[in-house]
Amino acid sequence: MSTLPGSFKSLTYTQPSTPPHLLHQPLTSPGPNELLIQVKAAAINPVDLQLWGNPLIGYLAGKKEKGIGRDYSGTIVAVGEQLKGKWEVGVDVFGLFSRPTGDGTFSQYIKVAPTDPIARKPSCWTHAEAAAVPLVVLTAFACLDWLPTEDVESGERRVVVSGASGGVGIWCVQLAKKLYNCHVTGICSGKNAQFVRRMGADHVIDYTTQDVARTLLDDRPGSNGSRKYDLYIDCVGGVEMFNHWYDLLHKAGAYVTIVGDKTSRASMGGPLTYFTHPAQVLRYVRGWLFGPRYANVLLYSRSDLLEQVVELAEKENVKVVVQEVVKGILDEKSEAWRRVFALMEEGRVRGKIVVDIE
Repeated sequence: MSTLPGSFKSLTYTQPSTPPHLLHQPLTSPGPNELLIQVKAAAINPVDLQLWGNPLIGYLAGKKEKGIGRDYSGTIVAVGEQLKGKWEVGVDVFGLFSRPTGDGTFSQYIKVAPTDPIARKPSCWTHAEAAAVPLVVLTAFACLDWLPTEDVESGERRVVVSGASGGVGIWCVQLAKKLYNCHVTGICSGKNAQFVRRMGADHVIDYTTQDVARTLLDDRPGSNGSRKYDLYIDCVGGVEMFNHWYDLLHKAGAYVTIVGDKTSRASMGGPLTYFTHPAQVLRYVRGWLFGPRYANVLLYSRSDLLEQVVELAEKENVKVVVQEVVKGILDEKSEAWRRVFALMEEGRVRGKIVVDIE
């Protein structure tokens, strides 16, 4: 620790929706089961804005400083006693920091435990690219885990990804194609159609000019267009597809969402919406009893899945998409965070928004 600074800066906030500010803290040694990581890049996700604007989080956390960001890429600068031999100083790593109401990754240094997903950064990725991966790829794995274990009808398994040009959608498309050998249909705007095809989608539907449900039904293979889909992944929200649920999905298929029935980007998504939109609970129960299945999913917090993606990256089988890297986020008197938040609030991000911590 002698070569490290005595303090470090983080971007934090105390009450919901109030402007973030820089917090100066003393830099201490990692605990026996911790790694001290110097953060080089971090990424923002919709959940960061939702937590920032959530009064419940503010109430539960009180006046405690709340960090921003969960994704990171950086370099190990100190290793706890129990982790020596497994990790070494100087190793570049990336991962997910699982403390949404505590410390965040918009910080010069973080302490992580082995329970947090972490992996060695592949040399083919920059720190900005690596920081763009953890949360979205771990969420994509959780979605694709709902594929039927066997192809219940003739032909390859068929997956639909709604919101295919977004952070999670990009990885659902790539993993479904590269790891699960599925036929993939991506739903996005026309301006992103070629981009989604480059990610690996076999077919793209432009929701701005096409009737999505009708197009999906008409495009099914089979003697009379009868082949149903195995998995519909919703990265957008809403309820429009449920009028066509039984026509689109076969009995062993599944409809999974990372958002839920809600459509507001400002409100929390995921399984929490089971409470705010109880129709999802009925859909879940009915799906397990009679099919097709329904679930609102969270990411998998697993290091082995990050390691699997590293292997794909080293074989040049996957692409990382960063729309913009924002600098100066920890500069004194800087309001670079406004640029980051504004990009996310627009809701038209292709890939990820990353901040340069260095």
